[in-house]
Amino acid sequence: MPDAGMITTLDEFEEEYRKGIGQPLPNRWTIEASADNIRRWGDGVGDYNPLWRDPAYAAAGPYQRLTAPPTFIYACSLGVRAAEDGAIDPDRLSTTNFPMNYAGGEIVFHRPIWLGDVITAQEEVGPIIRKHSERIGPFVINTGLVQYINQRQELVASKATRMARYQNLGSGSTIEYDRETRDDRQSGPADPLVWERERRGPDPLYWQDLSAGDKLPILPKGTYSVSELFLFTHGVLGTYRTKREALEREGSAELGGGGRFDMEHAADRRNMPGQFDYGPQRVCWMAQIVTDWIGDHGTLKRMLNQIRHPNVVGDSNWVNGEVAKTYVEGDRHLADIDVWVENQAGLQTAMSLVTVELPSRETDAG
Repeated sequence: MPDAGMITTLDEFEEEYRKGIGQPLPNRWTIEASADNIRRWGDGVGDYNPLWRDPAYAAAGPYQRLTAPPTFIYACSLGVRAAEDGAIDPDRLSTTNFPMNYAGGEIVFHRPIWLGDVITAQEEVGPIIRKHSERIGPFVINTGLVQYINQRQELVASKATRMARYQNLGSGSTIEYDRETRDDRQSGPADPLVWERERRGPDPLYWQDLSAGDKLPILPKGTYSVSELFLFTHGVLGTYRTKREALEREGSAELGGGGRFDMEHAADRRNMPGQFDYGPQRVCWMAQIVTDWIGDHGTLKRMLNQIRHPNVVGDSNWVNGEVAKTYVEGDRHLADIDVWVENQAGLQTAMSLVTVELPSRETDAG
């Protein structure tokens, strides 16, 4: 017999969620872009770009000092709360009834995050739509609208986050996807790949030098391990302890990584075949391949992200990219880049359309 007030059907969830559309959440999440927090972000993502880790290197760069990477906003907040629950009291929801999966969304980057900035995230409940999948049956996509604002009340980034909620598959059923190795690409541990990664760095990539179809150097991420999950959880999201009531509601002895470290919870409550990643971790990877490629003088402007399939401990990942088109808007020289993450089966588990602004030879000549 469900507890009084608990929401147990998808119809009821959708009805209750719709009541909160347009409401801002009372919670406001804040973080300082300190050198230590920026380095922790890099450790969690596996991005050791010296532009945001080495003060001497950054001093010679375009901003002449350390800045945080664009996706540092995730260290402030993943921006998923409004998309998970809307304005519904979380105590009325349990993954016994409704697992949730990160589905992606749009991020617009408005200005740099300077060393020492204090970033605050404010969420608002956005729209909800009903869909159907052969894998999980009927489900809803909820949208949370997030603004990241610095201490000068400047908008740093805005984000529309999409989360899927669906009826628990039950009976130990897990989401099926292709994990069988189909090619001869060699994977391996992630740590050496982090240190051996090559970047464009201070050498400008000019807009005039791009053509549609140009390939980006592949970014190998190696075999996904519990260490990689741990580093993202604690390096990017920070450390916290869970109250007893939340553990009891979620049926887990510990909810580290939102339950991702608990094999039984991952299977029974999230319908995953094993310990699994945060979707935003792959979003950070897709940003990294682009920032490595455009170098210190390019700027990330927008990402349209989709998370299509799980990434489970034991999977291997490669990030790929290709120039989709180049164009000019006013005095800005822009390019759209198709980026995707492939697993060992060649399955595209995540994808993004990334817009960048690049220096122009004509501007430099002028």
